[in-house]
Amino acid sequence: MAALRSLVAIAFVGILAAQDTIVPAQYRSGSVPAVPNHAVGGGEVILDVSVNRSGGVSNIKVARSTPPFTDLVSAAVQRWQFQPARGSQPVDSTVLVAAVFRPPTINTPTIGRPPTDTSTMSPDAPFPLTMVTPAYPPRAIDDHLVLVEVRVGTGGNVADARVIGSTSGFDDAALKAAQRWTFRAAEVGGARVSAFAYLMFGFRRPVTITH
Repeated sequence: MAALRSLVAIAFVGILAAQDTIVPAQYRSGSVPAVPNHAVGGGEVILDVSVNRSGGVSNIKVARSTPPFTDLVSAAVQRWQFQPARGSQPVDSTVLVAAVFRPPTINTPTIGRPPTDTSTMSPDAPFPLTMVTPAYPPRAIDDHLVLVEVRVGTGGNVADARVIGSTSGFDDAALKAAQRWTFRAAEVGGARVSAFAYLMFGFRRPVTITH
């Protein structure tokens, strides 16, 4: 019996070690959508993105939708390429892509359709619990979209964040907002794991009304 318990303990340690050595999928290339200048309001989009062992996107499930942003974000992400998740070899995985778009307003009422939750997120990817929309930078003069890569820790916190493919006056506002997001952590085999997630921040030049 003691020998059996030892074998079970060794096997359990081996499983934990295997989980610890899994490297999550990470963005490698791909474009972001243009900020739609015809949208009258803001919105949120959350995508459950299936990444295959070759690093391609095999499926996208929409977890939260706001027209017209959902189709624009999904079409861009469908063409992304990732460094696939790896254990001892590449494995299929799920990646969170979330987007928030500011409405083109500061001191006026917003219009447009509110976000709608359409499905649940896979447990092996993080899910945002708090989504912070950045303020429009006071000296900015244009529309812009910033893509931020965050590493979500096992406690659901943002352990690290960096801007991908952008050098603009909007980067600092996007990074500060991303660092305030909170998540339900990803789980693999019943254990929480860290994972990369990709956050898009769409800025519209505000239209203000003075009295």
